[in-house]
Amino acid sequence: MFDSKEIEVRYAIDADLGWLLENDNISKNFAERYIHHNEYIIALKTEIPVGFLRYSLFWSKVPYMDMIKVSQEYQKLGVGSAMLAFWETQMRSQNYKVLMTSSEKYEREPQVWHIRNGFEESGELTLGNYQKTAEVFFVKNLEA
Repeated sequence: MFDSKEIEVRYAIDADLGWLLENDNISKNFAERYIHHNEYIIALKTEIPVGFLRYSLFWSKVPYMDMIKVSQEYQKLGVGSAMLAFWETQMRSQNYKVLMTSSEKYEREPQVWHIRNGFEESGELTLGNYQKTAEVFFVKNLEA
């Protein structure tokens, strides 16, 4: 039986780089940059990585969740929500007022997850030839 309290959530460190490169579609240079700017959050079960949350600052002002991923065997067990709660706490402590994220228009499961975790749909954008499917954006007010 899994207990989400068994999960440790913290900022990623250099020692996590190999696992992150195996599990995220990102270059080593960018992964190192995210680690060194505390923009990677990692979830561990008994010191073994089981998920990550990567974010950046939209317009250099709004924390934007670029990617959240949980190992398949730990999905739907609260790991993603635990990483989100950690990120939210950290962003509140830095006086950010809103969080932002997105998913492709037809990705219903991620959208349900965002809404269940307090995000509200705020619009969509088509990115031309780069991505034909519209991207749906979500925001979460941290002042509530």
